[in-house]
Amino acid sequence: MKYVLNLVFLSVLLLMASCHGSRQVQSPTSVPTDPAVQKADLYKKQVAATAVTARALTARIKMDINAAERNVSVGGSLRMKRDEVVQLSLTFLGMEVGRMEFSPENVLIIDRINSQFVRATYDQVSFLRQAGLDFYALQSLFWNELFVPGQHKDEVPLGRFRVSSAGSHTLLSLPDAPKLEYSFLTVTSTALIDRVTVRGKDVSQKGELVWRYGDFTAFDGKKFPSTMSVAVTGLGKDAGFTLSLSRLGTSADWESHTKVSAKYKQRNADDILKRLLSM
Repeated sequence: MKYVLNLVFLSVLLLMASCHGSRQVQSPTSVPTDPAVQKADLYKKQVAATAVTARALTARIKMDINAAERNVSVGGSLRMKRDEVVQLSLTFLGMEVGRMEFSPENVLIIDRINSQFVRATYDQVSFLRQAGLDFYALQSLFWNELFVPGQHKDEVPLGRFRVSSAGSHTLLSLPDAPKLEYSFLTVTSTALIDRVTVRGKDVSQKGELVWRYGDFTAFDGKKFPSTMSVAVTGLGKDAGFTLSLSRLGTSADWESHTKVSAKYKQRNADDILKRLLSM
């Protein structure tokens, strides 16, 4: 079980190290007059409008992990409060074995098997700082919505997205994002986001993150993916996991932030990452 927990942490840490955020000031845009531009702008608004507006989401999960050439499965739950927290609880035989909690201020990883934890701000963790991980981008990936790294969802400048046709799909991309390319592949008929891809602009950057969505179901009056498949490649050790969600709800009656027992020993996040990558 200790090995299973380590695989889960490794997959998520590789995922986080693949994301990059950059803050930019939103500039005013003029009202388009070209019909093609107007059509593209209308479609971007349709994609943005597909995002659910619920304040909270709760779900039971089954997580299938593929890392270090091994496949394992664990149960658990996903709980989110918008702009506040993304919380993954991992269970085995009905007992919580680990928890990962992401908030705008810090990252918390709890290893209940070994009674240890990590709590650190994003700037205090070197691999997060170097990757420029932004909480709001990570949150948007879990919520299945458009994002611009470094900007709050309510401030996403749709004018920065370039729209291009791709058969039965429509691609929205961010050509002006520095260092990394962000592309959102959507289903044209529904304007739902089907896949998000993040990769380096420089050919020397081999890493790629692909976050796929599927099995959309009714939730809060809209459609929400009940499966999310994440793959990280090109970083030396490929890894990925699939989340299967069930029993989706909107309850916000739960503690947003986990209290860590005084019996738990705090570890250095970089040390834990090196330990996992050396497995």
